[in-house]
Amino acid sequence: MAKIVTLENGLWALAVLLMAGLFALLLYRANHRVYPYLSGYVLIALLQSPLLFTTYRVWGFDSRTASNIAWGIQGLVITARALAVAEICRRVLAKYRGIWALAWRMLLAIAGLVLVYAWAVSRLNWPQAVLNADRGLELAIAVAIVILFLFVKYYEIIVEPTVLYLSIGLFLFSCFSVLNNTILENWLHSYATLWNLLGTLAFIASLLLWIWAVREEQPETPLEPELIPKGAYHALVPEINYRLKALNEQLSQFWRVEANRS
Repeated sequence: MAKIVTLENGLWALAVLLMAGLFALLLYRANHRVYPYLSGYVLIALLQSPLLFTTYRVWGFDSRTASNIAWGIQGLVITARALAVAEICRRVLAKYRGIWALAWRMLLAIAGLVLVYAWAVSRLNWPQAVLNADRGLELAIAVAIVILFLFVKYYEIIVEPTVLYLSIGLFLFSCFSVLNNTILENWLHSYATLWNLLGTLAFIASLLLWIWAVREEQPETPLEPELIPKGAYHALVPEINYRLKALNEQLSQFWRVEANRS
């Protein structure tokens, strides 16, 4: 057991170094302009450990003030990760304005429902609310990424390799977080140390994917799709892409109607 703890501490130190390298790479390649929310998430996650260390050193580990600060920082990390996922979705769908208008409303509604549920079941307990929100948002992130790529696959949308690697990393880490907050909490207390080690390995794998994804400078604006006339679609592209164009046009008209009413 002691060897596992030592290994975990070493891996966590490696994860911190990778986070610092990832943030430096984002700045060096100017990709923080393309992915500002992802960059913000990496920065907050990087600062989390020193902030917690300083907090516990000043107020003590058992202090209520320290506990509130720690859970507040965790809440910021969760929020930043959720915004990073929304940013990835926008990178894929923003060129289809009608579809993105529906997607961001759905993402916002899901996040709102998760937060309301977390606060309700926590019985006004701040740490418990953050824990429930963490669990709910991580699950929502994993589901959102799966739905995004099912949508991409069905409509044959071309996705940038950077977006693909970033999404896989976020999905991997969110899945381990959900498992850690549910299965481990309820049934596998005796395996907590081993499971934390696996979680750290999953985070390192995600960081490596993100570093690989942003190793080169990314264009600030993704390539716009060429939406040729409907008649040409029948002859030149698969029917499935025509349905994507039709769906986008219908949703675009719908949101314009809604905007005019308001």
